[in-house]
Amino acid sequence: MVRTLYCCLFLLLYLSFSCTKKNPTLTIGLVADPQYANKPSKGKRHYRESLWKLKEAIDSFNDHQVDFIQNLGDIIDDDWESFDSILPVYDHLDSNIENYHLLGNHEFSVDSSHLKSLVEKLSMPDFYYSYSKKGWRFIVLDVTDYSYYSNSLHHYDVNEIDNYFNYTQGKQNNYRWNSAIGPKQQQWIKEELCYANLLDQKVVFFSHMPIRPKDNPHNLWNDFEIIDLIENHPKVVAFINGHNHSGNYTFKNGIHYITVFGMVDTTISSYGILELFDNQLILKGFGNQKSFHLYYR
Repeated sequence: MVRTLYCCLFLLLYLSFSCTKKNPTLTIGLVADPQYANKPSKGKRHYRESLWKLKEAIDSFNDHQVDFIQNLGDIIDDDWESFDSILPVYDHLDSNIENYHLLGNHEFSVDSSHLKSLVEKLSMPDFYYSYSKKGWRFIVLDVTDYSYYSNSLHHYDVNEIDNYFNYTQGKQNNYRWNSAIGPKQQQWIKEELCYANLLDQKVVFFSHMPIRPKDNPHNLWNDFEIIDLIENHPKVVAFINGHNHSGNYTFKNGIHYITVFGMVDTTISSYGILELFDNQLILKGFGNQKSFHLYYR
């Protein structure tokens, strides 16, 4: 009799917990660095396989009914025609799920005659932009802003690009395939954070390149400037990026820095589903992507 009562009590507590457990405010599909190309694998990079891996990710996003997908850049490797193979994979996405892109350095490996069409090809509203959903502001950065490979499009003074690159002399990120975010975009970031504060919105940044941990070979040339911009702002919850195919995670000054594992660098797959709650983030990793359960202020 006593045992039966204990079992009934346990069942009631379990059902009560199940009923009161909150659903996430938003659910987001994350993909980084498919780098599709119709060419053989080289080392860890399996270019052709990104077609079926992205299709698998899309099927999973449909099954989980995510609210939207954010691609973190480098959807192709180096050929404009690759877009015609990889972008139609998104046609399998349920019509009620939105899809967003941002620019990585490999998008600029195409013939320079196509550069003016990149934003339109990826259905992006601009090189950098933001969108708001259910009390959250998502700030999408263009880390290819000041770089040697994008300057045939932007036409900045090359001395300014040299200055950003020279910041990195003697540092781990002293590579010409990295880049910087310039003053105009930095001012825009400040304005976006002001809007978030006024509207009481929590903030997630999406980027191709990381800014933390420090002394990372894949970081923006002016990582320290962007760190100063966002780590003084109480509304910023996370900074999520690709570029470093090995993935990474660090926590600093109240912000979760998540580098999503590169899809091209695996024979299985790699993508994530991020769930946003009132006081926590849950990243469910698939394939090579690690899972995280993270709390925020």
